[in-house]
Amino acid sequence: MEISEIKQNDLELKCVGIITQCLADLGQKDNDAEHKVMLARSLAKDLKYKYSTLPMQAVELAFYKGPRDTELFVLSAATWCKWLNTIKREVWEGWHHFELGNSHVIQKPIMDIMKKQPKLLIEYKKKLNG
Repeated sequence: MEISEIKQNDLELKCVGIITQCLADLGQKDNDAEHKVMLARSLAKDLKYKYSTLPMQAVELAFYKGPRDTELFVLSAATWCKWLNTIKREVWEGWHHFELGNSHVIQKPIMDIMKKQPKLLIEYKKKLNG
C-alpha cells in the first residue's frame, strides 16, 4: 500500500512504531512519549508530502537499513530523509535495471517492493520519456 493511500491517523500510528524501533536500533533510550509522537507526526508529514508514492514496505526497509548503514546515531528529519532518499533511489535504479533486462542485480527486498508497485513503473517511464 502506498503512503498516499494510508489515512493520516493510521500513518502516524505506524510511524510511532517505526520511530520506537529505530531509536532502539540506534541504541537511544527515549522514554518521552510526547517526543516520539512529535517525531512520528513529523515523519508522517514528510511521508505524505515527499514520499507519497513509496509503499510502506519501502519506508520500513529504509528504517531497517538506515541505522545499520549510518555513522550518525541520531534520529532527525534530516537523517530519515537521507534514508528514504536512498531507498527511493534504489527502487528507481531497480526499475532501470529491470528495463535493461538486468533483474539479477536487483536486491530481493527492492524487487519485492517493485513487484507490488506497478505505478512506479509508469512514473519511471514518464520520467524517461520526459
